[in-house]
Amino acid sequence: MTPKAVDRRGFIRKASAFAAAGVGCLSFGGVGDVLGLAGRLRMPSQDVLRAVSRPFNMLAFGDSIMWGQGLTHNLKFATLVKDWVGANLPGRTVAFETFAHSGARITPQAQDGDPGWEGEVPAPYPSIHKQLSRALDSLKARTVSPSEIDLVLLNGGANDVEIKNILNPFASSGSVGQLTRDSITGGMNSLLPAATGLFPNAKFVVPGYYPIITDDSSTQEVTGLLAFVLGPLGLVATPAVKQQLIANCRAFYTESDAALRNAVAAQHGRTPNRCVYADPGFEAVHGYGASQRCLFNIGESDPMANVRKANCWSAGQGSDPLCLGASMGHPNAAGAVKYANAMTSKLGVFLNEWQGLRTLFACVDPKPAIGVAGSYTVWVEDAATRLPVAANVSVGSRTVNANTSFTHTFECTAPETDKSDGVRGKPGRTVTIPGACDGIVISAPGYISQAIRTRA
Repeated sequence: MTPKAVDRRGFIRKASAFAAAGVGCLSFGGVGDVLGLAGRLRMPSQDVLRAVSRPFNMLAFGDSIMWGQGLTHNLKFATLVKDWVGANLPGRTVAFETFAHSGARITPQAQDGDPGWEGEVPAPYPSIHKQLSRALDSLKARTVSPSEIDLVLLNGGANDVEIKNILNPFASSGSVGQLTRDSITGGMNSLLPAATGLFPNAKFVVPGYYPIITDDSSTQEVTGLLAFVLGPLGLVATPAVKQQLIANCRAFYTESDAALRNAVAAQHGRTPNRCVYADPGFEAVHGYGASQRCLFNIGESDPMANVRKANCWSAGQGSDPLCLGASMGHPNAAGAVKYANAMTSKLGVFLNEWQGLRTLFACVDPKPAIGVAGSYTVWVEDAATRLPVAANVSVGSRTVNANTSFTHTFECTAPETDKSDGVRGKPGRTVTIPGACDGIVISAPGYISQAIRTRA
């Protein structure tokens, strides 16, 4: 059949014919309105497949800072950012999933194929690069296209530097700065382009780090931290040692801040208006053991202490103080608020774009049949004016015009099984990922995209 565009009058006649024949398109809201202003008639749903206004999709990747070590879900800054998005986009659901976890490194790890542990347990794997691929598996299982991701929170690099190197009183601030510069520059300059390529329509916010020990940090608290991280060696917390640690932490913050800013600026040059950097803005008084500290102290019973203890035992690290006390030096609830405020202040530049989107009204007629060639039309209107919209319709790997007939054979891939071996007494994991069927995504400038999920 030769595709042909449908004009407004023909559009109305087509919808009227649907009504007379007892078939038609349902609105994505489920009210049952017939497209083409043929009247507010309830039509049977079995003959067509309706489009739905998809949620605002948000993902998070990174290390323990992004994970929100020691904090319950409602207190994590990623959750606070999600809530801010929802408050500024009334009427839209925000779907959020995080793949961040404690200890994650940017650098790919030999154990990346392992399922990993609960997020509170420090482990370098899955690496942040591996988190990206796991997100693709999760999206596939939920029949969500990577192109439908709207916002990504992404950080990383501190674990590539390693806390023991930053808090080494025998290391010079110059060596800490050089290690930080090399680790984060190389890591983020590969991670950020990979992530933006995988999620081509998403906005990205990259939060920075902070100086852990500052001039305002209590010497007594610093002594305890050294003993915790370095063992008996850390008990020697003389004024000279404290000053060296302050210099090391300042070097880490300064060089990580510069490396992350530069990586975001470079990505902005490649993909303009998509990436922003957010410095959490911690000052000396917010450091470890400081007068207005925004970080957990050693021995502090954080909200996740009991849960983490059980997780550490499950991971074979039940007697490891670095697992049991993993929240030390991480943002507490006040620190999470500072992070969230810094990030949302940067995301404000995208609000006009997100808020200004109008809503489409769409469906495909007839309901797709899997494995059989057929002629279809994706009807698309402005939900408010009910006028046809010249939208692009992605069907599988091809693109067609809305309100225009086309021929297509809808196909589905076979289900996949993902198996991983267990480690250290932890059982292996077997996950069945459903086969993906050709989906339909309707998009037009200035509109929230619509999705039609086909199933076998």
